[in-house]
Amino acid sequence: MWFKNLRVYQFTQPFTWLDDAESLLNERRFKPCARQEPVSFGLIPPLGEEDGPLIHRVGDNLLFCAKKEEKVVPPSAVNAELEQVREQFQQANARAMPRKEQQTVKEEIIHRMLPQAFPKFAVTWGMIDLKGQRLLVDSSSATRAEELTALVRSCLGSLPIKPWGAEANAEVLFTEWVKQQSAPAPFALGLEAELRSFSENESVVKLKQHDLTTDEVGLHLQHGKLVTQLGMEWEERLSFLLTDDYAIKRIRFSDILKEQRDDLNPESRAEQLDVDFALMSGEFNQLLIELERIFAASSPENTEQ
Repeated sequence: MWFKNLRVYQFTQPFTWLDDAESLLNERRFKPCARQEPVSFGLIPPLGEEDGPLIHRVGDNLLFCAKKEEKVVPPSAVNAELEQVREQFQQANARAMPRKEQQTVKEEIIHRMLPQAFPKFAVTWGMIDLKGQRLLVDSSSATRAEELTALVRSCLGSLPIKPWGAEANAEVLFTEWVKQQSAPAPFALGLEAELRSFSENESVVKLKQHDLTTDEVGLHLQHGKLVTQLGMEWEERLSFLLTDDYAIKRIRFSDILKEQRDDLNPESRAEQLDVDFALMSGEFNQLLIELERIFAASSPENTEQ
């Protein structure tokens, strides 16, 4: 359950969790694909119980989870059968099969193969921080995160959110921190970055396990490259990669947090989920507060004063 990535959204209107909200979620509880259904996407209980509650609440934090089943029809099998149909059509009509007819035949082949198609499953976790008025999705993909928020919106009727982040251009902030060879406290520069040139001859430099305060990195900045992804560390609590669209990727929790988890020694699966979610949500909520603070302090308006 520990999130590895964060796509964060801020509520644009006050959001409260109403008593009937979970009953609304039940309308989109996950169901396996029917024989001819290519995709099924719905909510599943965080504890894994088939008919369990779809929301696990700890304080002001709500945990939820969605499951997607997608039937995968091998393109090679579809194309092989389509090729046979095209050849038969050409022999019978002395001309190539029109593209529109080819598309219709292809759709028919896929529809016929669906019942025997191999199912592929994916699970996406999300949480709502009622106090901070944020929604967090464990995904590195914006498309997959928006798929989950759309599912929740379809249940509740509305979900007034916008992508979270600073108003300032992320590349400008990241580049300035690397130029200064120091991230704003309580953060420190990590050992990973992506530097990109936006000139006509665009070039990209990816650094891993690399000291970002070296002359080599400074030379790239002098030649006009901007920092589009930046590794950061937070008070020995966790490390992460911050991207130019303010996604937080490749989160690694410190040993200190893992030791706290082990010390609590939960006895059941429900207690384990309580412990994990309480520790993780507490870290994330504080992390986002600290990031918002340094974003505000580093904005051009404030740095000019």
